[in-house]
Amino acid sequence: MSSFTPNLAPPGVCTLTDPDLAWLHLLSDIGTGLAYFSIPAALVVFAIRRQDLAYPWVFGLFALFIIACGATHFAHAWAMFHPNPLAEGLIKAFCAAVSIATAITLWPLLPRLLALPSPAALAREVEERRAAERRALDSEARTAAFIDNLAEALFVLRVEGRGERFVTETVNPAYERLFGLPAAQVLGRDAQSGFLPGITERVLPNWQRAVATGTVQRYEVEAETPLGHRVWQTVLVPMRNAAGEVERLLGSARDITETRRLQAGLVESARLATIGTMCAGLAHETSQPLNAALLWLRHARNAATGLMTEQGARLIAAIGVVEGQLRRAGDLVGRIRGLASAEAGAAETFDATGVVGAAVRTADGQYAPDGIALSFTAPAGPLAVTGSPARLEQAVLHLLSNARDAVLEARSGGATGPARIAVALRQAGRQAVIEVRDSGPGVPEALRQSIFDPFFTTKEPGHGSGLGLSLAAAVARAMGGGIAASNLPEGGACFTMTLALSEPTADGLAPLAVAC
Repeated sequence: MSSFTPNLAPPGVCTLTDPDLAWLHLLSDIGTGLAYFSIPAALVVFAIRRQDLAYPWVFGLFALFIIACGATHFAHAWAMFHPNPLAEGLIKAFCAAVSIATAITLWPLLPRLLALPSPAALAREVEERRAAERRALDSEARTAAFIDNLAEALFVLRVEGRGERFVTETVNPAYERLFGLPAAQVLGRDAQSGFLPGITERVLPNWQRAVATGTVQRYEVEAETPLGHRVWQTVLVPMRNAAGEVERLLGSARDITETRRLQAGLVESARLATIGTMCAGLAHETSQPLNAALLWLRHARNAATGLMTEQGARLIAAIGVVEGQLRRAGDLVGRIRGLASAEAGAAETFDATGVVGAAVRTADGQYAPDGIALSFTAPAGPLAVTGSPARLEQAVLHLLSNARDAVLEARSGGATGPARIAVALRQAGRQAVIEVRDSGPGVPEALRQSIFDPFFTTKEPGHGSGLGLSLAAAVARAMGGGIAASNLPEGGACFTMTLALSEPTADGLAPLAVAC
């Protein structure tokens, strides 16, 4: 027997008498032991690199179990050459303890291991999450598109210092259109300084009240913007943080300028219709006695002409004074009749540019001696409107006369700035807009809605009948538009008259009448 032949003595330790069979057992134990020692290493590396395992300690327990099993095979191979029943028994006892502990741990853990999702289930869950994310992105895109195309202005204000400062965080495109402010000018800036001048002082109490009370605030604001006079209705919603403090304000502003204008126009039309009916009756009834009085005054003058005495001369002078006053009363009756019939009569289509320009040239020659600079801007092309050219020219002259009186009033009050009146004609949608701006003291807020009433005037008695602006308003309504007054930020008043543009004919142009 060679030196590599397993030691088969003493009897009872090894019963393998066939050398080939002994080598078979030896190599099998060594190969199995090496495999058992290699598998735990792979399990440990896998558990270390995969940090997302549900039960990573199970891999360590299995590694210990496999190492213990491998140790028994190495012990058996060693005992074939160096029998040591005690050492081999202790190794087997350790392996048995680890195996039993593993089994005891595995069976209660088995239901939870079975409950873990399979790779297919995980793939389905991942796909469902991706689908949910795509739906969320689509929903966000739809929401963003909705907000971008919303007619109402949306804005978010960040509250700092318990309502002492507000910073504009977000605005939508409608915000830029409504207030005439680009987003780059307001985003990230103090809302008090980045907003329109003179408006923040009026809306700031509402912002602070929303922060202090945590309740929704609703308010209306009327002011001058780069786009003209505007009225908007705002709803302010407080947004709280986890601590319950108001950290942001979500605002929604709606432009209700046209709505307010239409409401005021309906009320004004109904009121002026009643006044017009009364004026028509008054003019008719008053003209008869005035005409009779003038007729008899002529007879009295003819009778007094033959009196060559001092009393006759005085009588003729008195008759002249009375006749002058009666003629003045007749002119007033004529204007009243014109107010009643301003919306009636035959209409024609004509170019508003020529009519307004003619009125400006007439006024320019009259106002030049007063040192008033009168300017006029208009589009290059014609603006076709339907109505009465003579009445429109008269209405513009009334507006210019009102502007002249305002400029002279400011000068008499000590104003040192240049006296100027600017007339602008432009197209806005399907309307022609006539703006008359002056450098006067402006229109008192309390009188803004009353200045277009018939017989309303702030001038001294004998210096105005109070019918000029009401006649201009009647002409504007008759031509499908309206009239409004506002104050300019730099001072002075702006009277805006709107007229409906004529519908184009089949060839694309409305027939124009030449204004004389």
